[in-house]
Parts: sequence; structure tokens; C-alpha cells
Amino acid sequence: MALPPHAADWMNRAEIDYIGPFVKAWAAFNAWYRHASGSRKDRDGLRFVKTQPNQVRSGIMPLLRPLQRDGHGNIAPDGEPAQKFKLLIRDLHVCLDGFHIEVTREEDVVERISFRSVCIGQGAPLPQSSDSYGLRYLVERANGGWQCTVKSIANPANVRATIQTAGFDVDALQGHAQFAWLSAAQRATLLGVFNRCNPRPLTDLFAEGGAEIVASDVTFQCSDQQLFEGLIEVIYGLRNTLLHGELQPSPQAFAAYEPAYRILLTFLSCVR
Repeated sequence: MALPPHAADWMNRAEIDYIGPFVKAWAAFNAWYRHASGSRKDRDGLRFVKTQPNQVRSGIMPLLRPLQRDGHGNIAPDGEPAQKFKLLIRDLHVCLDGFHIEVTREEDVVERISFRSVCIGQGAPLPQSSDSYGLRYLVERANGGWQCTVKSIANPANVRATIQTAGFDVDALQGHAQFAWLSAAQRATLLGVFNRCNPRPLTDLFAEGGAEIVASDVTFQCSDQQLFEGLIEVIYGLRNTLLHGELQPSPQAFAAYEPAYRILLTFLSCVR
């Protein structure tokens, strides 16, 4: 039997909205890492949390231990704190996997917030080059943008291609007329050097080949460091889409903020 209108109204009012608690928890976390890192820039502060010795990193990393087996091949169980924390990450992943939440970067590029596609590093700095079969493939800064050059090593004046792009733009590179003049092998080599310079490479934390980190019925395949950095970036993405006014209000979107809030509380418990 369906609930009468007044009962349904009371039930809707009883639903907990975690947006407010999330914002307050983030404010506390933000204040801590600014103080601890000595920088007012979020990017510097988050880099400090992810890579430098600090209370949050020291407290969280043991909770992200990859799957381990004893001498008989049996899985060594996690302690209760690790189980609870991994379950929160699992719940956050399920929410993000089931409903697209997007955030816009400074370059006006829209990205989905997901553990399946998260930036946890930076590409190689320019210039970058590679030599193959007598040709040098060079990617460097020039004329206010990026310049890709393919030329002979023995005779540098023999240039096969010179391609200008505004920055890291794979479509612009591949769509350039001179890119089409190259052979398939040459295009692949140039593209490889170009991708090496990606300032924001995206990593799939479920890609095969990494260590197994089991979170209930979800298994990440990455190192504990990668999962920690990915978790920081996912939480930061949720903060950005909310505070920048991009979040579309819906129960599915709001659901992600409960585990995100509880994860932030765990971070904060490390510094109390």
C-alpha cells in the first residue's frame, strides 16, 4: 500500500542531505592542508597530502593495503578499520559508476568524476623527443603553443613535418594535413611522444596489471599509493562541481556525498 501524501512528505523531509556536512568537512580539511603545506594553493596543498609525510597520508595508507595471502595461499583479512574505510570507497565508486557527475577544468574541458578515469600524475615536461629509423620526433614549446617536428637525424634540414597546436590537443595533431603525410609507423611514433607530454594523463584504477585492493565486492587493480591519490582527486572533483555550481541536483548525485563526507571525516580523524 502506498504511503498517504502527508506520510510521504514527512519521509522526504527525513532524508538526510549530506551536502552541508560535506562542505563543512571539506572546509576543515582545506584549512588543515593549507596550514600543513604552507601554501594557499589547493593544488600545492593536495600534492603535499598525496606525496609528502603528513598525518593524513600516514593514517590512511595502512587502510589501503593490497590483498595479501599467507603461506598457504589464504587471503589475510583486513582489520576492521581498513574494512570500514574500503567499504566507504566502494560505496563512493558505486555511486559514481551509476550516475555521471561531471566537473569542468580550467581549460573548459569537461571530465567525469570517476575512479575509472582519474588524473593522479603529470606528463613528461617539454621538450620531449624520440629517435627511430633515422628520424627525430620532437615535441616542444614554440610560438605560444606546442610544435611537433619530424626530421632527419643525419640531415636536420630535411624536415618531414612541422605541426603547430595550441597545446596538448590530440585531435588537432591527428587532424593536421602534415600528420597525414607521415607513414602509419611515423604517425604512431609521433603520437607516442605527444601523449607522453600529456599534462593531465588519466588512469583507470581498475585496469589489469596492478595490485589487487579488495573493497567488499569491488576490486581495484592499482597500488595503494595510486588509490590514495585517486581518492583525493575524486573528493576534490566532488568539491569543485558542487562549489562551482555545476552539480545537477538529483538524489543520485547527492548520494555520492554521503560516503565522500564520511571519507573526509576519516581524513580529519588523523589530524585530531
